[in-house]
Amino acid sequence: MKLSKKMQSAQLIGMNEGLFKCPICSADMEMVEYSRLVCENMHSFDLAKTGYVNLAPQSHTTKYDKSLFEARAEVMSSGFFGPVLDKLFPILKDHVLEIDRPVLLDAGCGEGSHLCAIHSQLQIESVGIGIDLAKEGISAASKAYPGIIWSVADLAAMPFQDFQIDVILNVLSPANYAEFNRILKRGGIVVKVVPESGYLQELREAFYGGKTQKEETDPVERFREHFDDVETERITYTFALPEGLLSPLIRMTPLTWNAGDERISDVLSEGMKEITIDLRVIVGKRR
Repeated sequence: MKLSKKMQSAQLIGMNEGLFKCPICSADMEMVEYSRLVCENMHSFDLAKTGYVNLAPQSHTTKYDKSLFEARAEVMSSGFFGPVLDKLFPILKDHVLEIDRPVLLDAGCGEGSHLCAIHSQLQIESVGIGIDLAKEGISAASKAYPGIIWSVADLAAMPFQDFQIDVILNVLSPANYAEFNRILKRGGIVVKVVPESGYLQELREAFYGGKTQKEETDPVERFREHFDDVETERITYTFALPEGLLSPLIRMTPLTWNAGDERISDVLSEGMKEITIDLRVIVGKRR
């Protein structure tokens, strides 16, 4: 008999319960009755029907809604991010190859497609964990990608014990470097992806005349303040937009949040043949 997503997830979390700490009191946690994570002080967190667990004790409202994550899933399934994943995979594989049951955490995983693609390619026994503060993203991930631990969690106070994670993946998402260093094992690495100046430039041109918001700090220099052996590489390419993909692309990016419906309609009518992907991969090791 095929196990439900909830039972698959409960078993997986139960096998790895030592990774977790209570987000309220920091006590150790255990899986109880294949249905909830409970800490020594009896704070209890139920698994959802699809198997994810909400370990963000304060409720949060974000602009990242169900529609956005559906759009992102559609865009990512088109191969839009393929060259980036092709660059990330060897970095991660080389690091974990000699590690027994490595633990990979995608911090800010959204709907989970990046972590699933990388985790499924590793072909070694490993533990994949995806966290995001947007419950709609985690819900979508748990429905689409069983076999990975999915949790609603706050990057500023992650529900993991110290020195438990081998690799942290952080793709186009906020970071908390103090927390990253706390939960990484010695020698563990962070692989962060940040946008460069040309990222989605066709959308910026269509909606804002190409204006960009200047970063207050250099992301690479900020990264160097927290990690050792830092290496970076820029990835730039154009992706031909298949018919019908422009609409979900517009829906998935915060770039268009301040655009009016009329302007969005105009851009869709005008069409767009290709889009520029321009990103920087930054890799560093825990101090």
